[in-house]
Amino acid sequence: MAALSPAAQDRLLILGLGITACAALGLMRHLLISYREAAVIPPSEIKPQYITQDVEDSLKISTLSKLLDNPNYSIQETTAIIICERALHDETAIDTLLYYITRPDHAMREQGIRALTMIMNSATIGVVNVPRTYAALMKSLEYSLTDYKHNEYDAEWDNWNLRDVAEQGCLLILGQMADKFGVGGLVKTRFVDRWLAKEPWGVSEDERQLNFMGSLTKQYRLNQICLPLFRDATGRKQLEDAGLLPPNRIVYDESEAAVLDIRMINGEGTAGEDFANFLVESMRPRRGQSSEDDDLRRRHREAMVLNDGSRPFARGDIIERER
Repeated sequence: MAALSPAAQDRLLILGLGITACAALGLMRHLLISYREAAVIPPSEIKPQYITQDVEDSLKISTLSKLLDNPNYSIQETTAIIICERALHDETAIDTLLYYITRPDHAMREQGIRALTMIMNSATIGVVNVPRTYAALMKSLEYSLTDYKHNEYDAEWDNWNLRDVAEQGCLLILGQMADKFGVGGLVKTRFVDRWLAKEPWGVSEDERQLNFMGSLTKQYRLNQICLPLFRDATGRKQLEDAGLLPPNRIVYDESEAAVLDIRMINGEGTAGEDFANFLVESMRPRRGQSSEDDDLRRRHREAMVLNDGSRPFARGDIIERER
């Protein structure tokens, strides 16, 4: 066998070195990829975490105070809910808020009203549905009568947004409680003569009655309280005694209401638009009419219909005159 020439030996050596280098590079690449994949930490599954009642009870007042100053809004909201729930079950805290609400100082009353509103928005309202709450709110409303000058009644717009913050808060809370528990608390605390009758409805008695009755046909925020009072027999009697309602109301009866489709609130072309004028006309005696005819006419027309158009007309929407 002939020996390889020096040139062939050099080429063979170079080929062997090249193959060895490629194998070394491939091996290193494989090792590095394996190491990289082994070093990767897989993402852990996020498990929801809830605050248990034991954790809430263990939080101190100083801790809650710091959490309220946290820049995270969710932490602030959760902390506020915890504080409100603690206050709801703490009779001393409720009594303190009611004490603030009954103070002559406006700033103290406003703080108490804001805190009570937050508590009622975060939990059930039944906890504060007690006589002392109604008494405190009515005391605050009496202070609000002299806190600032109230705007005169305007038939075209609702002056709710121009009311004082403390007064708005009291009316909102009373409206929520009246909607859920009825107007018994308002009647017992004499809401009508202590505050509602002192609103600037007008100068003369007729003007006050027409303005108040006209306000009931509109979507005013105050009607959250006024309409339930109007539908309640005892509340309606207080409205009459305060001069906000005429003692004898003559309006459409049930059959006429069904034909005319009366919508008292937010209606289009309905009797509610001319309700004030109708009251004036109904009080005037008719010429050439005997007492028997007048009695017969009133017997068929002495009823009031309240229906905002959001539900079908029902017998409960008709308020008849008590004989």
